[in-house]
Amino acid sequence: MPLLIPGRNGSAFLLPRHRFANQATHFRLLSTVTSSTNSKPTDSKIPPLNTPIRNNKKIELKPSPVKPTALSLDSIPPQLPSQNASKKLHYHPPCHRHPPKPVETSLSAVALAKQDIASASELGVLEPPPKDATSFKRFTHQAFQLLKFYFRGLKAINTHRKQVSAIRSRAKSGGALPSRAELRFINTYTQDALKLLPFMVIVLIAEELIPFVALYVPRMLPSTCVLPGQRDRIASKARNSQLTALFTHRDVFEEIRRLGKKSGFVPLHNLGNQSAVCSLLGLPAWGPSQLHAWRIRRHLNNISSDDEMLRKEGHGRHLTAIELEEALLERGMIPVPERSLAEDLRAQLNWWLDTAQVSPEGSDPVSRRLLMIGLIGSQK
Repeated sequence: MPLLIPGRNGSAFLLPRHRFANQATHFRLLSTVTSSTNSKPTDSKIPPLNTPIRNNKKIELKPSPVKPTALSLDSIPPQLPSQNASKKLHYHPPCHRHPPKPVETSLSAVALAKQDIASASELGVLEPPPKDATSFKRFTHQAFQLLKFYFRGLKAINTHRKQVSAIRSRAKSGGALPSRAELRFINTYTQDALKLLPFMVIVLIAEELIPFVALYVPRMLPSTCVLPGQRDRIASKARNSQLTALFTHRDVFEEIRRLGKKSGFVPLHNLGNQSAVCSLLGLPAWGPSQLHAWRIRRHLNNISSDDEMLRKEGHGRHLTAIELEEALLERGMIPVPERSLAEDLRAQLNWWLDTAQVSPEGSDPVSRRLLMIGLIGSQK
């Protein structure tokens, strides 16, 4: 039965379970042992209740650093090779084991010209002739389409002239300096401007001879007036010529490597066969030795400036695979098919950039890079 308990703010009922708990509390208080005055001698050693136990051990608040034990090579656990480690194994110029196969074709010059026009029509560069057109209408249609294509190419050169002028005006007025892509664009425009006058003469006199010019004298064509098939064939022929020079003049490049083994560079006047170096770099190899030396010096100085731009822009981090391949070919490094991914091409370019950055005493940008060309050509 609940018990009524009066209080200050009123009365409250106390249930039976609360009453038993209250009685247990009183029993606990009554059973508490009080301290006796007649304690035994051993009782003084017992610490009183609610008294913290003192630890007499001295604690060092600022311990000195623990000296590491010496490790031996045997105590270091083996680590699995990472992807970066596997890439460092290919941090060297490309190495070719087999000479290039000669480029052979059973097609005549006229058949190749027709093939270039047909591939350009398939790609949408040229408008294809009507399907029911006669031979004469097909010929006149293709001639008119070629004339339009070359006219658009000439207009593009004029557009590029305005863009180059804007880039130079921006730099002169204190704006941003040209980037590597803009510098290469300016260089391409300069070469196209030099080819403009003879190309216009060919277009006005004998337009139908331009496909044959692309076959036999491809350097005469501006970059804006080259069909896709012609561009691919020109690039393939140039690459094959560089690879042929690599295997044909192996002894020349081995001698260059031997000359610069101790000093770390090779002066240009010490080259015995300068035409071999021109061929490996993709430069014209005709003419006297003085012309060869001028071409090599100008090309390697341009490469030195390009190396500085590549280092400033992240060592080619933003270049595509095609742009990386172009950069390697300009430096005499012909990529191998099995190492043609962008990461592999970038690693080969980084080898060039890091090696060229070392400047031994008495060297210059040309002599240092000549030694590197010897290393590339000797394949060692």
